[in-house]
Amino acid sequence: MRLILRFILVVFILIIVGVTALLFMPGDRIAKFAEDQFEAATGRQMDITGDVRTSIYPLLGVRTGPVTIANADWAGGEPMLRAEGLSIGVNLMALFSGDVKIKKVEVISPQILLEVAKDGRANWEMAPAGATAAAGTPSGSGAIPAFTLERGLVKGGKLTYIDHASGEKTVLSDLDIDLRLPDFAAQGDISLSMRMHGQPVSLDTTVANFGKFINGGVSALTASIKTGGSTIAFDGKAGISPFAADGKVDADLADMAALFGVLGMDAPDLPKGMGRTARLAGDVTYTAQGTAHLRNGSIRLDQNVLTGAVDVFIAGKERPFVKGQFKAGALDFSVLAASVDNETGAAVETAAGWPKDVIDVSALSSVDADVGLVANAIDLGTVKLGPSSVAVKLDRSRAVFELNKVQAYQGIVSGQFVMNGRGGLSVGGDLKVAHMAMQPLLKDLADYERLIAVGDLRVKFLGVGNTMDAIMRSLSGDGSFTLGQGEILGLDLAGMLRNLDTSYQGKGQKTVFNSIGATFTMKDGVLYNDDLAFVAPLARADGSGEVGIGTQTLNYRITPVALAAADGTGGISVPVLITGTWANPKFRPDLKGLIDQNLADEKAALEAKLAAEKAAAEARLQAEKAALQERLDAERAAAEQRAKDALGVETQDGESIEDAARRKLEEEAKRGLLNLLGNN
Repeated sequence: MRLILRFILVVFILIIVGVTALLFMPGDRIAKFAEDQFEAATGRQMDITGDVRTSIYPLLGVRTGPVTIANADWAGGEPMLRAEGLSIGVNLMALFSGDVKIKKVEVISPQILLEVAKDGRANWEMAPAGATAAAGTPSGSGAIPAFTLERGLVKGGKLTYIDHASGEKTVLSDLDIDLRLPDFAAQGDISLSMRMHGQPVSLDTTVANFGKFINGGVSALTASIKTGGSTIAFDGKAGISPFAADGKVDADLADMAALFGVLGMDAPDLPKGMGRTARLAGDVTYTAQGTAHLRNGSIRLDQNVLTGAVDVFIAGKERPFVKGQFKAGALDFSVLAASVDNETGAAVETAAGWPKDVIDVSALSSVDADVGLVANAIDLGTVKLGPSSVAVKLDRSRAVFELNKVQAYQGIVSGQFVMNGRGGLSVGGDLKVAHMAMQPLLKDLADYERLIAVGDLRVKFLGVGNTMDAIMRSLSGDGSFTLGQGEILGLDLAGMLRNLDTSYQGKGQKTVFNSIGATFTMKDGVLYNDDLAFVAPLARADGSGEVGIGTQTLNYRITPVALAAADGTGGISVPVLITGTWANPKFRPDLKGLIDQNLADEKAALEAKLAAEKAAAEARLQAEKAALQERLDAERAAAEQRAKDALGVETQDGESIEDAARRKLEEEAKRGLLNLLGNN
């Protein structure tokens, strides 16, 4: 828009300078003179064809026939400007006093072609005949001289902008411009209307110091842009070379279709509450370095209102980077629960499987972001959250949602959820739920109010696929859950087992339990569990099996036991198989399992009896062996004593009878030998 404005002003000035002189010339010399003067001033050829007519009253003026202005020599054969005619009028009475006041300049049905070469040259960069504009010279770098213009008009124009470096082409049609500038150094008013991508757009601007503004300075400015039912208003100060602005913005984006239509795009089909209509107000700053900043901002997305600050960094970035922090009261995103059939109240995916529509995550690649949100409450339709603190970090199509602290159903949710759109879609998370009340949660989720307990949940998961069906069939991960002491209303589990009647209600019509807990793993969309434990004063239950998350199927076995003894032993056990689909589960007694269990119990009892009898026999054998050994030891001791008495010997420590007898014999032999030697 800055380039367009400067170009049109240059054209107006050239027309004023060149055509004013024509007012005092004979008609047959006007066209030739204007062409020569224009080429001398700009180095471009101008051709005026048809009649050139002058008028005297009420305005002294001149009107030409068709006019063309040649393009730059590098830009091709199409003229830069082609118009059906030009006209200019001056104030006749002021002219008598020696003051030339331009009352009106009009360009009729201009076709304007603006081009930028690959090396940065622009076709609107002009130089006097004999001079050459340098490649890459900034467009409009020369100062625009002062002039006054009570009214400058462009009617029925068309502007085409082509950037040969990027291949970008923009066309503005039905272009009408109304410029009012009675004093170049004072206020100027511009009204502009056009069609962009077929969508009508209008702009009304008032510049406090027009001359300063158009030559690159900063001036107070108000502007209003309208397209369809959307309006963007600005009140502050701005400059165009380089472009910068600082002021208050009030944007009422009630017509998203018109707004996106201006950009040549279809408006996204956003859920209500996410921005079908929007309103933005606050203090906005756009710097010459290509950064935008919002302070004291208020953003309304349909019925939801957020306040806070945002910084947007554009220059030098592969994609815009948005950093912000928002606060909100109660946010209503209840429309996100639209997957529930309004007529039947049944979840659509439960009856027909998971949706197979491709999930479009292309929006993840449009921007990088680091945004935080603190809200008093968030209504997600089926689930309602209390005070919440969350953060979103988006980097190259990968969004990480940090649940810093989310209060829900008297508990706390924390953890991380990831949506990765790099080369396909994957979702994952590591979530923890602490001390959550099950009754209000299950009432909102499934209209089920019979479970009263406080629970903890931990789940870590990963799913890959471009559809919800593919993601659910690929889920992997693990987790656990525990429920503390609670009740199941409307069900007397112990009475049902004692009476072998699944319809049994019982006097208390509830089952009190001490705890429920389980761990699980997930692989290829199937949840596996083998340690479900239900503990109650009068009953217990164990469970194991599979839950097909991707296929929405069940294959699970629960073995409840009605306890007979206070120590938790004995009682009646009836295994139950749960099979079928989520939409149509089937419950039946596991007779084979019951028989197998009874056989296993009998086998265990028999094995225990045999083990006890074996242990008793071994004990008797050991006792008899010990008694026999004791008798043998006694008889051996008596025999040894008789031998000692017969031999007349006494054994010393560690000495056998044989050794004692040998010792005594040696002693007797030694005495006999000594006596014999002594007698001789």
